Order: sequence, then structure tokens, then C-alpha cells
Amino acid sequence: MSNDINKLEPVAPSVEFVTHAGNRSGRTADYAPWMQDIEDRRKRSAELEAKRQQVKPEIKVELSAIDEVLNALDSATEDFEQTRLKPNLPLIESKKIVAELTQRLAVEQAKLDAIEARGDSVQRLTNAVRSAELQWQSLVSRAEAEEVSRLAEEHYGWPISHSKISTEMKREFALHHSVIVLKTFYVQRSVVFPGQIPSVDALQAQLQIVGEKLVVLREHLESCIKAP
Repeated sequence: MSNDINKLEPVAPSVEFVTHAGNRSGRTADYAPWMQDIEDRRKRSAELEAKRQQVKPEIKVELSAIDEVLNALDSATEDFEQTRLKPNLPLIESKKIVAELTQRLAVEQAKLDAIEARGDSVQRLTNAVRSAELQWQSLVSRAEAEEVSRLAEEHYGWPISHSKISTEMKREFALHHSVIVLKTFYVQRSVVFPGQIPSVDALQAQLQIVGEKLVVLREHLESCIKAP
């Protein structure tokens, strides 16, 4: 019970303070705590008010911010007066540079596409062999057609185009020795199916065969031209 009494707030002294224990000062024993409590309350109020003053927002306008806005307006006005109704040279120059770079990029992109299309060394060798084979087949076919036309001219007595020769006569001329010889120059293609890539050894061997056949074909045609 005594502990609870100690926790109570001090109260003002009663009128009995004048008669207690012959004390003529006019104060009781609880007077000093009571005055100390009042003083503590005043200090806490002062501290609280000081804190409120510290957290109070202060609105300050920076003069430099105003100067920046004014300078921006001055620059805009000056730019307008100097460039109004005049060609926009920076814009024109920039567009010119972009156009040149775009054109150069297109050229370089075409080069890159061509390089990528060629593929690696094996793919390039495959393409070279395939191209040589196709050209080889075309040359032999042309040589056959020219020989058939020559035989038809000898048969009819006048020049005649290959397309005008009948199918029956073409078959007959195809049995001639000079045409049969040309058929021996044909070689089997190394690349049969699209996307098929033979081994490197097979490609190199085929390239050598086609090269040798081309040399022999050239020698044969030259001999035919020189013959009376």
C-alpha cells in the first residue's frame, strides 16, 4: 500500500501546515517535492515547445533557382531571334551525316551477308565444286548441241538451228561417233541432294576430276576446230 502512495502526484499543502509539530515556517514536509514537480513540468513544457520550433518547416526560396529560370528565358529569346526564318544548319548537317552513315551501313551489311552466305571453308569448297560441275555439264551439253547442228547441216546441205531439228533426227545424230565421244566427258555429280555436304576428301577429289575433264574437253574442241 505504501508503494502505491509513493506513486501519487504531490498535492498542494493543506491549511494544517501551520500547526504541525510546532513548525512556524508555514510549510509541511511535502512542500519541497510539490515545488520540484512544478519546476519539472515547466522544464518539460519548455523542452517540448523548443522541439516544436525545431521541426517547424521553413520555406526558403533559393535566388539561384530564380536566376536559372531567367537565364533560360534569355537564352530562348536570343536563340529565337538569331534563328527565326533561317535554315536550321545543325539539323541539316546532322541529317546529312545520318544519311551517309546509313548508306555506308547498307554497303557493309551487304558485304557481311555475302560473307555469311559463303559459309565456312568446307561450304565454300562445296559451292565451288557444285558451280564447276554445273558449268561443266552446261559446256558439254552446248558442245553436243553444236555437234548435232553441224551434222544436220551436213545432212540437209544448209545451216539449221538446233531447235528446228526433229526429235527423230536428233536421236539419229546422237548415235554419231563425234557426239558419243562428247558423252564420255560427263562426270557424276558429287552433290546429289540439296543440303548434302560430302567429305573434304571427296570434294577435293571431285574438284580435281572436273578440272582434268575440262582440260581434256578443251583439247578435244580445239582439235575439232583445227580439223578440216
